[in-house]
Amino acid sequence: MTLVQKTVLENADIRQIEIGDAWQVTLIADSNTFVELAYSAYLEPSLKAKMDGTKLEIGFTRNVYPAINSVYRATVHVKQLEKVDAEDAAKVQCSGSFSGQRIEINLSEAAQCTGLAFSGENCEINLIDASLLAGFQFIGSTAKADLADASQFNGQIQVGDRLEVELKDASRFVNSGGTTEQAIIKLQNSSLLNIAETEIRKMNVDLSSGSEATVRVVELMEGTLNEASTLYYKGHPQINIECSEDSQLIPF
Repeated sequence: MTLVQKTVLENADIRQIEIGDAWQVTLIADSNTFVELAYSAYLEPSLKAKMDGTKLEIGFTRNVYPAINSVYRATVHVKQLEKVDAEDAAKVQCSGSFSGQRIEINLSEAAQCTGLAFSGENCEINLIDASLLAGFQFIGSTAKADLADASQFNGQIQVGDRLEVELKDASRFVNSGGTTEQAIIKLQNSSLLNIAETEIRKMNVDLSSGSEATVRVVELMEGTLNEASTLYYKGHPQINIECSEDSQLIPF
C-alpha cells in the first residue's frame, strides 16, 4: 500500500481544529504553523485537510472504508489554540504548552484527547458518547466541565475563582491539585467525581441517582443528596446539606 507524506498549510492562521473519521492527530505547540500529513494513497480523492477561517478541518469529504492497514495521520504545528473538536473515534495527542484567553474542548462519539496543557482565563469542556480527555492541565480563573454518556476526565485543573462540573450517565471525573474559591458540582445517574486533592473554599453540591463524590472543603458545603448518593468529604467546613434517608454524608 503506497504511503503519501506531505506538508501543507504552512503559515496558516490555525486557532481551531476539527477532527473526525478516526484520524490520529498529533498537536504540537510551535512558533510556526504547518500540517504534516501521512496517508494511504488510495484515500487521497476523499481527503479533507483545509482551512475554514481560522479553523483547520481534518477528515474525509465522503464516506470511506479504509482497509485494515490504512494510514491516516496528521501532525499539526500551531502557535495559538482556542478550540478542539473531535468526533468519530478520532485521537488527538498533544505536545508542549499552549496559552491564550480561553480554550474549548468538545469530544464526541468515543473521541480521545490526551496531554493537552493550557494556561489562560477559562476553559470549557464538553464530553459525550464515551469520550475521553486525559492528562489535561489547565491553569486559570474559571473552568466548566460537562460530561455525559460514560465519558471520562482525568487531569489537573487549577482555577482560582470557580470550578463547575456536571456529570451524567455514569461519567467519571478525577482532578488533582489546585485551590479554588467556589465549586459547583452536579452528578446524576451513577456518576463518579473525585477532587479530594483540590482545595475548595465554598461548594454547592447536587448528587442524585446513585452518584458518588469525594471532595475537600475548607469553609462551607451546601446542597442536596438524593436517591442513594454518597458524598465523602475532607476538612471541617460548615455543612448545610439536605440528605435523603438512602443517601450518605461521610467524613474521611
